[in-house]
Amino acid sequence: MMTRRSWLKSLFQSQEDAIYFFGLQLIIKAFGEDTLRARLAAVINDPDGAQQDVAAKRRYIKRLVALLLEQRPYWHQVFWDYIAGRDQAEAEFDSWTAELSAMMATEHEEIDQTVDGMFRLSHDKDYVAVTIALLLSEPYPPAEIEDESLFWRSETIAQLVNGLLYLNPETILADAVFVIPGSPDDGLSEEDLMTGGWSYLRVLT
Repeated sequence: MMTRRSWLKSLFQSQEDAIYFFGLQLIIKAFGEDTLRARLAAVINDPDGAQQDVAAKRRYIKRLVALLLEQRPYWHQVFWDYIAGRDQAEAEFDSWTAELSAMMATEHEEIDQTVDGMFRLSHDKDYVAVTIALLLSEPYPPAEIEDESLFWRSETIAQLVNGLLYLNPETILADAVFVIPGSPDDGLSEEDLMTGGWSYLRVLT
């Protein structure tokens, strides 16, 4: 399940020299149920997220942030990145969105009884992965952290999520939200997270 939208104007029409990439991936315990994935899917399918209207976009972000913060006791692992610079930021956004699109099993043919073996080792619904990727025309202050000892703390991640509420939607040049599993028929298991494809994740401290 994913959304990918350009906001207000095409990124490639933007003349902004300073562009910032912010990406966050949260792994949240799902306890064998599809409930959380379904709730997230309902939020990211909200038409408000695609409208070129500041109020609608703000409502969409508030719904997403509220749901993620509600799940904070069940956050399991995380990864985030923040990059300044037009070329680097654009490249990172494209890399995140392309890799996540490729690894998601969303079509019937991709969800087999035997799983694909490349990215999925079982259909157990142990976890849900939520990824937010943004290209911004202004800095994202909550991510401007120099002390590496703070990077993976739960408090830091909560600040990164909560900070989305204070984004001016007009500064969002492009955004994408991914939810894995992409289908109620698929799952993300403990065994899946132990494969090399997820090795970049960090345990919250």
